Amino acid sequence: MKNLLQKLGFSDKEAEVYLALLEFGTQPASVIAKRTSHPKSTILFLFDGLIKKGYVRKAQRGRVQYFHANPADLEKYKSKEIEESKDVLDKAIPLLKEFKSPYSSEPKVTFFEGVDGCKKAYSMILESKTEVFEFGVHGDLAEKFGEKFMNDFIKSRMKKKVRLKAIAKKDAIHEKLSKNNKAELRELKYVQKEDGTLYSSIAIFEDKVLLLNLFQDAFAILIDNKEVAETMRTIFRMGWR
Repeated sequence: MKNLLQKLGFSDKEAEVYLALLEFGTQPASVIAKRTSHPKSTILFLFDGLIKKGYVRKAQRGRVQYFHANPADLEKYKSKEIEESKDVLDKAIPLLKEFKSPYSSEPKVTFFEGVDGCKKAYSMILESKTEVFEFGVHGDLAEKFGEKFMNDFIKSRMKKKVRLKAIAKKDAIHEKLSKNNKAELRELKYVQKEDGTLYSSIAIFEDKVLLLNLFQDAFAILIDNKEVAETMRTIFRMGWR
């Protein structure tokens, strides 16, 4: 429950005292202080903030202040906040678009670092609307990403019907993959030993080229450019023949 409240904008302590107030009902700050092990001054400070937001109510009984929490209040005021934010957003976005320089352009080269960054970059292939051409070093991918990631990747690619043509070095992992080429929408050819070897994977899809290196350092470079992508497709087709 605390995690859900934090997603709604509550701090860790706010969520804790709010839940305590819900659990124990209308109470003075001293009771919630004992239940949460926070000083009474901290409870009063937190309740003051929650009252201003409309999430908690306060009542006076003699000389003692009592506090009350009702999820209906949270729903009411949080919905109002969201509605007001949307109104501001609707007004701000058109103004911001006008303010944006017409001479600026979106980044065409994106860098990714570390294994997690490389996973994110490689997963972009799954969104391809075109057949993927790849110079593949799948041994490094399986070793660094893990076999589960790669198996899930293949299943997702099959589900999305993203076809793959790959040129790779002849080794145990590619011979194993080749047994399921047809079912897994993959065509595979091998680099000849006299032509050299592959240390980095290069995937060409849509107007993008993804260079992925996991041999020693883990990094990826995504180039979004039609001419570069078409040049790499031409090189791939030459190798494929």
